[in-house]
Amino acid sequence: MLDFSVFVEPPERFSPHVEVAACYCEWNGTLLFLKRHSSKPQGETWGVPGGKLEKGEKPREAIIREVREEVGLDVSQNQLQHLGQLYIRLPHVDYIFHMFYFPFAILPIVNLALEEHSEYKWISPGDALYLPLIVGGEEALAHFQRLRGQSGKP
Repeated sequence: MLDFSVFVEPPERFSPHVEVAACYCEWNGTLLFLKRHSSKPQGETWGVPGGKLEKGEKPREAIIREVREEVGLDVSQNQLQHLGQLYIRLPHVDYIFHMFYFPFAILPIVNLALEEHSEYKWISPGDALYLPLIVGGEEALAHFQRLRGQSGKP
C-alpha cells in the first residue's frame, strides 16, 4: 500500500512538482470511471478522466484536453465547473489535484483511448467505492461529494 496524505489546504512545506486536473463527468446520477491500462502506473485501478498539466497549461485547458484525449468527449462548454483543488503528498512528490465537474444532459458516446485505459463505466459514487481506486481516489471522491452536497459511502 502506497503511503500518501490528502489535504484540503496546502500542508506545511508543500512543494508541488506536478499539477493534475481531473473531471467528474456526470450523467443521470452516475460518474464516468476509467480503468487504467495494466501497463500504466497504478495499472488496473480506476479513476475519473484526467492527467498532468503540460508546461504553461492552465488547469481548465488541461482538463478539456485530457477528457478529449482519454474518452473523446467535449467538456469545453459553460457547464464545466472548477471545484477547487486538493493537495496530495506522496513519499517523494507533492502534487496539486484540480477538480472539475461536468454534467451531461444525455448519455454521451465514450471513445476510450485504449492505450491509456482498458475499460470504462458509468457508476454511482457509492458503488465506485467498491472499485480499486487510484491513490487518493476515495478521498477525492468524498471531497467531490461534499462539494456537490451528496452523501458519502453507500
